Amino acid sequence: MEKRIKILHWLTIVVIIAFCMMQCYWLYNRYIYTLQSYEDELYSSVIDVMLEEHNMRKAIKRPDISILTNTKISASSLSDSAGIQSTIFDIYVVDLKKIDISNVINADIKEIIRLYETSKPDGITHYNFEITDKPTDPNEYDALERFTVDVRNPFKLSSIDSLLRIRGLTLDNISIQKADTMVWIPIRTEHTSILSPQITITYPYDIFEGEAVSATLTVGMSPVIAKMMDLLIMSLVLSFLLITCLVAQIAIIRKQRKLEELRQDFIHTMIHELKRPISTLKMCVSFMRNEKLMQDKESKDAIIAESSNELDNLSSYFSKLRDLTFNDATEIPLTLSAFNLRDTIKECVGKLSIPIGKKAEINILSKEDIVLTADKMHIGNIISNLLENSIKYSGESVMIDIDYQENSNDSVCITVKDNGFGIAKSDVSYIYDKFFRSRSASDRDIPGMGLGLAYVKQLVQAHRGCIVIESEEGVGTLFTINLPQ
Repeated sequence: MEKRIKILHWLTIVVIIAFCMMQCYWLYNRYIYTLQSYEDELYSSVIDVMLEEHNMRKAIKRPDISILTNTKISASSLSDSAGIQSTIFDIYVVDLKKIDISNVINADIKEIIRLYETSKPDGITHYNFEITDKPTDPNEYDALERFTVDVRNPFKLSSIDSLLRIRGLTLDNISIQKADTMVWIPIRTEHTSILSPQITITYPYDIFEGEAVSATLTVGMSPVIAKMMDLLIMSLVLSFLLITCLVAQIAIIRKQRKLEELRQDFIHTMIHELKRPISTLKMCVSFMRNEKLMQDKESKDAIIAESSNELDNLSSYFSKLRDLTFNDATEIPLTLSAFNLRDTIKECVGKLSIPIGKKAEINILSKEDIVLTADKMHIGNIISNLLENSIKYSGESVMIDIDYQENSNDSVCITVKDNGFGIAKSDVSYIYDKFFRSRSASDRDIPGMGLGLAYVKQLVQAHRGCIVIESEEGVGTLFTINLPQ
């Protein structure tokens, strides 16, 4: 059984660790998925801003600039590229502030070309672009539009930054880049970092000339965590409940196992404790059957006294067990009466049985006669138990001091001090637990059921009192009992 419980414990621990690892793995993947979705939103927002900025520049008219385009579509002359169509754009940008308007106002592209080729005036700029791959989105005419818009109204970084801030987006970095070839589509670059992820978007605002704007944004963990907060809370709550249930299950199994061990120890100890008085009583009964021995009055009185003493011990055991079965100290029935405390202590000392080989010196320090109102039998049991413990858990010679006094708050204080083995600090908080026995008692093979101090505390609480212990291992123990009147 012990082996199976250990296997169950270790298996439960392994399951908890495996569950936590799987949960962390699942949450990590969910975080990556949410991060990717949020980056998609940022990418769409930036592209929308780029298009909005393009349309704003497109809407601005420039009457001082005229752009004329000559488009040619032809097949490539290379043998390995036969059949591939190419589009050639001849673009002439005319600065009307530098060119005489009367000469070109009604002129077509041919007149502009002739004028440019003959004199190459300062007011005409010629561009030539050849497109061979012809993408579908954007196509070459979209690229032509971006070029003409940029010629009329050049791109400005400040406009993009302002539009992004209006949407609540702050850039870490923005710059203009120029490529050696035409860049047709936006390029998205993700900087993989769990704690501080970033995304860089490169958008070509002038495809023909390879000019693009590059914007870098920090994604941040807060918005990503906020998007998956509901799922995260639910996962944490369920994980906490599951782990709590598993841990509680282990704790209950351990508690049941401990109770079973206590039950077994109690049964063995009870048998051992009851065996001695029963054996003594059997011996006394056998003695009483012998008529010759019964004629010796001294022996007869000794046997009767011994029998009475063992019966008292049995009665004390059963009284302890009866009182300890109550769930609450207030349930213990009390028969209150007024009695002399000093006389009761003397009776307890007189009834005390000191084992052979031990020497006990018991001193009643107070000489005062105090009338105590309490249950006399229970008070006697309390003092007897403390005295028995002082003798039991001590060496060959023990000194016990009993003192009592009336307090100013209308209560009586009783102290029992000895120079016995003492109690380890680690055991002090458990000494009032039922069936608890310290390691020192077990190591010294001292008999007992672990009920004495639990019984004493329960009787003190039944009188609405309190008991305090001060103990140092190897020095001794002091019990202080306060009983309200």
